[in-house]
Formats: sequence, structure tokens, C-alpha cells
Amino acid sequence: MTTALIDLRTVARNDWGLRLALAGELDFYTAGQLGPRLSELASCGYRHIVLDLRGLTFCDSAGIDLLTRFDRHCRTAGARLLLCDVPPLVVKSLRVLSADRDLTFTAS
Repeated sequence: MTTALIDLRTVARNDWGLRLALAGELDFYTAGQLGPRLSELASCGYRHIVLDLRGLTFCDSAGIDLLTRFDRHCRTAGARLLLCDVPPLVVKSLRVLSADRDLTFTAS
């Protein structure tokens, strides 16, 4: 049995949108657990969803795939996903996989 080492919490919710914080390890196992919850949040009618990644300690290709799928799901739902405080190693991985071209980054 694998214990999930990821935490998703709501930081703020207002008329502008939703701000979430992600902390821990975003990998094959935790991405599978987070996917349905993120999809549900994207469909709640928010115009903007800010995902604060400063708490990520690890992110593999499954985690990056989750971020790109979440971005597409947000766009389909009429929302805009903004990533903030992305750790340098995650930024590097996003660039290597060319995922940074489709994602939107913002300052915290």
C-alpha cells in the first residue's frame, strides 16, 4: 500500500476566482488521486484558478501531465489556470517536456 504524500488545500475563494496550494510529492500515485478533485474544481464556474506550487518537493512526468490536463480542462470549462511560485526544478522539467509553452505562470 502506498501512502499519498500530497496536500491540496483552498487558500482563497472570491468573485475573481479560486486560489489553491499544492504541497508534497506530485507523482504517478498522487496525480491519480488529485486528478478527479482538480477536474471537479475546474467545473465549479470559477473564472480563474491559481495553483500555488511553492510547496512541491517533487514532480515527475505524471505530475506535469496532470498540470497540462488540468489546464486543458480549465480552458474547456471557461476558466484560466495560473501557476505561481513554481519550484525551479519543476520549471526545468516543464521546459524539458515543452509543457511550459501551454501553461500560464504568474507571480504570487
